[in-house]
Amino acid sequence: MAPTRFRATEHSYVESQKPEPLATGVVESAMWALGIGIALLFFPLRELNHWWASRDGSSILMQYPTPFIWAFLPGFAALAIPWPLTVWYLRRVGRWEEADAIEDDSDFKGRANTYRVMKWLSIGVVAPVALFTLLAIPIHLSIGDSEIRVGHYASVRPERFSMSQARRLTIIDGYRLKDGSFHPAKDVIIDFADGRRLRGNQVGDGGTSIPDDVMQLLITETGLTPERAATAEDIPAARAQR
Repeated sequence: MAPTRFRATEHSYVESQKPEPLATGVVESAMWALGIGIALLFFPLRELNHWWASRDGSSILMQYPTPFIWAFLPGFAALAIPWPLTVWYLRRVGRWEEADAIEDDSDFKGRANTYRVMKWLSIGVVAPVALFTLLAIPIHLSIGDSEIRVGHYASVRPERFSMSQARRLTIIDGYRLKDGSFHPAKDVIIDFADGRRLRGNQVGDGGTSIPDDVMQLLITETGLTPERAATAEDIPAARAQR
C-alpha cells in the first residue's frame, strides 16, 4: 500500500543542497519542540472545558470530567504529526534535498513510504480523536442554589434539574458487572418529579465513588432524607408527576 520510493541520485546531499545545510540536530530539535508544543494542548483543552462549564452561571460546586480524556488528542497528535509536518515544511521553504534525505533514510529503515504512512496516520487517527475530544468539551456537572446543571457529551445546552422537583435521594453502594460480580463505587441517585433520574457522579469515569463533598451538598440542597440501595437497579421506579 505504501511502497518505498526510488530516486536515483548522482550527487551527495551536501553537494546537491542549494541552501546552506542546517546544523546537525536542528531538524531533530525542531521536531521535538513541535511535539512538546502539541502535547501541551492538554492544558488549553482542559481550560476550554472549564470555561464552557462556567457559562452556565454561578454555582456552589462544579465537577469536571477526569483530566485524562484531554490527553488523548495531544498524545496521538504529538506522536504522529511532527515528522511529516517537518518534512513538508522543508519542501515548502526550498530544502527539498534535505527533506528527501530524511525521507530516504526513514524509508530504508521502515521499508515503506513512511511519509505517506505518517500523513494518513495523522489524518485517519488524529482527526477522529480530535473530533471525539472536542465533542467532550461540554461535559460537566454544576450544583447551584436552586438547580443542578449537567453538560452532556456533544450537547450544546446543559440539562437542568430543579432542586424543588427532587423527590427521592438514594445512596447506592456500587454496580454489578456482566459476570454478576459486585463492584463497589458509591454514588447518589436523585429521582425527580418529571421521571428523570440524576447520578451525583454523572461526570465521573464510571468506576470511582462520588466525592464526599458532592454527596453532602446534594443531600443538603435537596433537603431529602437519604435512602439506601445496593445498586441503581434495586431502586424502585419512580412515577412521573404531572
